[in-house]
Amino acid sequence: MRNNYIVFFAFLSFGVYAQKNQNKIAYYNTTKDEAVLKFMDSYGLDANTTFLPKKETVDISGMSHQRHQQYFNGLKVEYGTLITHSRNGIVESINGELYNAKGLKIEPSITPAQGLILAKKNVNAEKYLWEEAESAKELNYEMPKGELVIFPKINSDEIRLAYKYDIFAISPTSRNEVYVDAHTGEILFKNPIIKHLSLESENSNIKVNKVTDQFEQMVATTVPTRYSGNQSIETTFNAGLNKYVLQDNTRGNGIVTYNAGGTNSHGTTHFTDTNNTWNTGNYATNSSTKDNAALDAHWGAEKTYDFWKNIFNRNSFDDNNAQIRSYVHYDDAPATPGPWANAHWNGSTMDYGESSTKPFTGLDICGHEIGHAVCSYTADLVYANQSGAMNEGFSDIWGACIEHYGRTGSMGGTINSNVWIVGEDITTGGLRSMSNPNSKGDPNCYNGTNWYTGTGDNGGVHKNSGVLNYWFYLLTVGGSGTNNAPIAERDTYSVTGIGMLKAAQIAYFTERDYLTPNSTYFDARDLSSTVAKNLFGCGSAEHIATVNSWFAVNLGSKYTDLDLNLSSITGDSNVACGASHSFSFDLQNFNSPSISSAAITYSVDGGTQISIPWTGSALSVCTNPIQNYTVALGTLSRGTHVILVTVTLAGDTYLNNNSKTAYVTVNDNGVISATNTFENTSDALVSIDQNGKTNSVWERGNVNKTLLTNAVDGSKVYATKLTGNYPDKTTSYLVSQCYNLSNVVNPSVSFDMAFDLESNWDIIYFEYSTDSGVSWNVLGTSADSNWYNSSRLPNGTDCFNCIGKQWTGDYATAPSGGTGVNGNKRNYSHSLTSLGNPSNAIFRFTFVSDDAANQEGVIIDNFVVQGTLSREENSFEQFVVYPNPSKGKFNVVLSSSDEVKVEVFDIRGRSVYNKSYQSDGAVFNKEIDLNTISSGVYILNIESAGKKEARRIIIE
Repeated sequence: MRNNYIVFFAFLSFGVYAQKNQNKIAYYNTTKDEAVLKFMDSYGLDANTTFLPKKETVDISGMSHQRHQQYFNGLKVEYGTLITHSRNGIVESINGELYNAKGLKIEPSITPAQGLILAKKNVNAEKYLWEEAESAKELNYEMPKGELVIFPKINSDEIRLAYKYDIFAISPTSRNEVYVDAHTGEILFKNPIIKHLSLESENSNIKVNKVTDQFEQMVATTVPTRYSGNQSIETTFNAGLNKYVLQDNTRGNGIVTYNAGGTNSHGTTHFTDTNNTWNTGNYATNSSTKDNAALDAHWGAEKTYDFWKNIFNRNSFDDNNAQIRSYVHYDDAPATPGPWANAHWNGSTMDYGESSTKPFTGLDICGHEIGHAVCSYTADLVYANQSGAMNEGFSDIWGACIEHYGRTGSMGGTINSNVWIVGEDITTGGLRSMSNPNSKGDPNCYNGTNWYTGTGDNGGVHKNSGVLNYWFYLLTVGGSGTNNAPIAERDTYSVTGIGMLKAAQIAYFTERDYLTPNSTYFDARDLSSTVAKNLFGCGSAEHIATVNSWFAVNLGSKYTDLDLNLSSITGDSNVACGASHSFSFDLQNFNSPSISSAAITYSVDGGTQISIPWTGSALSVCTNPIQNYTVALGTLSRGTHVILVTVTLAGDTYLNNNSKTAYVTVNDNGVISATNTFENTSDALVSIDQNGKTNSVWERGNVNKTLLTNAVDGSKVYATKLTGNYPDKTTSYLVSQCYNLSNVVNPSVSFDMAFDLESNWDIIYFEYSTDSGVSWNVLGTSADSNWYNSSRLPNGTDCFNCIGKQWTGDYATAPSGGTGVNGNKRNYSHSLTSLGNPSNAIFRFTFVSDDAANQEGVIIDNFVVQGTLSREENSFEQFVVYPNPSKGKFNVVLSSSDEVKVEVFDIRGRSVYNKSYQSDGAVFNKEIDLNTISSGVYILNIESAGKKEARRIIIE
């Protein structure tokens, strides 16, 4: 297999984006508080991030696992999860899915009521469950009020403030967690709560009727189930009905099976029997009502409860003895001919439909649907893409385990081949095959035959579950062969199975104790290997089988291979000026041979390879799984730099995980009134996309565009792509130098710009920071002259990216307050007096494009921050500083016969030198000795006879 495992990217301090390292795992062996602080630091998180401990669990090895919910400034960070793994109070490791929300505006722009209107508009249902009070009460559901959360957009790596709504529609049926941007009103994501057995379009109405039941006694009886023969179940005599009903009060808070009666109701209509034999009338084998299927659903729920209790000591799906309610003969649309051939977990209950001949109440289906509920209370895997495929795959795994356990009474013994077929009782050949996913059109390996990359079925959650299914099958029974991955990734494998019990233990503790909501298959591979090591020992047969099973499905390498992995790399991308820069990376041994040396090199922007000495001890997969390096960088020019790290090891079987890149941004001080024409390499600015992983949008050079080329007169500019159109679905920044405005009178910013943007969909605006890029504010409004041409906000129809002050529009549209058209280069300027004379002001152009329809974009030229370097607006006739740069001594020459005050400020505006000198004549000419000041960039201020000027100086 030649795929990378986990990629960790550089993060920036000047953007709000989803700083996400999926299931990054770190090893500490220290106290919990110390471990959490170190883990936070690896994400660049500060004291505004806190964690609320949740339930703690203990696995069969005695290791304790505690999940923690991430919060930022008191707001819940959706999906933000930190998990500690400890023994005897000492944290051995931490893994998690964390997000850096630094700089996010957490005061919403719309109300929860407005957000609910937008959520409802998106769902577009005729009726909602909260509109039927009794129905909502029965399912313990209320009209959503809108929870304000911090929401990471996983696909675009953005962080948004959002309202979260649980929208339960009943005509047609759907239930989703809907996230609405609390600033723009954009629908950010819909996470389905209803999970279906198979890929099927779901439309139904729900009606719940409340009935008061009276029970007197519980009775065990043997019944003829439809699919599993005679089985013992628990029933209850209902005094109100004077009959026995399918109510089991011996397990947790009860198991009850209701009759939907061919409707879409969630009432409390019981299946009943007069003498508790359940074998005559409607329950007869040949009865047209097929009511004996209810016996399967009831027995299946009981066996599912027993499996979780007896095998994993889990009390019902929520581990708190939740009541298990099932509805048989459910029809999503009774007015439409034909039954509903599916089953689902709707977030509260199990609903079982039926084909024309067979109800969907097979034992594995019962285990599958309740398995979705288990997932909701453990990893809570998002029902989309790879995490959604694993959500489905785990349900198939539990369906198979429960089928084997329910029919044999144990997890051992010979496994019937039908166990590996999903829904074989319902349809000939079943719905999916765990032993041969390809036979049902599903992939049996990552990127292999039938691997789905589209957007349907929430990114292929049912189809791509075949990868996890086949992994579990091989882990259980073993197998050998050559997978059908693409040629470059194809591998021949051999796996020795470890039996269903141990395989189930590895799968369950991975799901319960390690996976987080947006985990990928790569995460599952790495974390399940950790689980196998913890449970059975490093290098054990179980550990080897776990690794080799993933290798078989094209994830990772086989256990015996030598594999040194560059598992993460993090750059230092601070736009503050004068900071030293470094990058760090982690090395990991993925397999058994000990590694004690390797060649490690890095390059900057494709330049000379620089060697990094191996400084650690032997790297063993068992005793030292992670080795960290931090490398200090020397002086780099202003701009965005690409760091490429490569590790080379003789005999390393897989080389695609041996190189990774990160970005380092370097900034310096700008000179007041010096125009940046972008003509030379020295004019480069920081250009970076919001995700911190690329700088794919802003480019410096000569443009070649149809509509905007003539606007720049052949000069070099910065453009959102020099050729062609800008990309869709991106936020990208062009960042200025740092400016000291503390001694500037009437400061302003000015630049030339032309643009051609999809009107009211794609925008650009201008921001400033006065705290070294930690937080940003938008400069100006559309009411200011010679500035923004739009004041639009989102209205639920368009302008979803709009912030109420921006530039947008086609090239041929006349700009507000200007002449010509948007596509003609013209000057834009704005006063900076509102900033309050900061000593460290940084500016940036923020470009945002939506999901589709791009145009030629934006060009920027002749950027300048200007003003008068004297509050009296006077300057010297002659003022020279040389040499510059200098080792520390500077000659200052100026036209003044009066006393001269010399003051030097660092990049943060702090005075580091202050001395007055007497002039010897009409011209002041002195050597200023700054040898006691460390190297860096400074501002030299000179005052004499009511005049004042400043120069930037560099001490080498």
